[in-house]
Amino acid sequence: MRQHTSHHEPLPLFTASICSLIQLDRSSDNPLYQQICDKIREAILSGQLAEGTRLPTERALASALGVNRTTVMNAYNELASDGLVEGHVGRGTLVKRNQFNYLDDDYDADGPSWLFGLPTSEREILGPDARLLSELASASIGDDVISLAAGTPAADVLPAEMLNTIFADSLVRSRQNALGYCPVEGLLSLRRGIAARMRKHGVAVDAQNILILSGSTQGIGLVGRFMLNPGDEVVVEVPTYLGAIQT
Repeated sequence: MRQHTSHHEPLPLFTASICSLIQLDRSSDNPLYQQICDKIREAILSGQLAEGTRLPTERALASALGVNRTTVMNAYNELASDGLVEGHVGRGTLVKRNQFNYLDDDYDADGPSWLFGLPTSEREILGPDARLLSELASASIGDDVISLAAGTPAADVLPAEMLNTIFADSLVRSRQNALGYCPVEGLLSLRRGIAARMRKHGVAVDAQNILILSGSTQGIGLVGRFMLNPGDEVVVEVPTYLGAIQT
């Protein structure tokens, strides 16, 4: 009697390496395609997957991860819509050129300033600190990293349900106005609320004294224009916010 044995073909080395980056939590409420997308996005932004890297085919990755091919297809489609990968007939899905790596390796810091102002593709040159900012952004990605770079709340303590209720209520009450532009000085109801809170703490202000800004860089820029003259020296902390120096 002939004995039959079954075995699985070993995964190609590259497919296996990609799979090692993707740990799926099948009990999570987060869809599998989104988990795959998030892990690949993280690997691209951190530099683990270099520009031009060819990703496994949808069929190969689906088989390796034990998911439906449509799941991988949806993940790849979302990555493509984010501008991180692109599909090529006959070549598969490739990691796109990093549009946030603003400076080329052969950039000459001592060269004429107009060379620095010429984008090498359709990218915008932000300044001499662009490479450092890009590296810092990449370093802040990872499950074991707590990033203090952005003024955003931690996702695990965000009162998502309460915010959803407030947002939905605002849409119902404001209707079309909720989708339009705010006054340049900021939403009046918000400025009134801030002023009322400050008065409770002993600060005599009114809504007309409050200006809502898009971020700290805009605030620093406004203060600089009112308080400083060209050539003035300003003392800052070390380390400090690079945007403050550039502003």
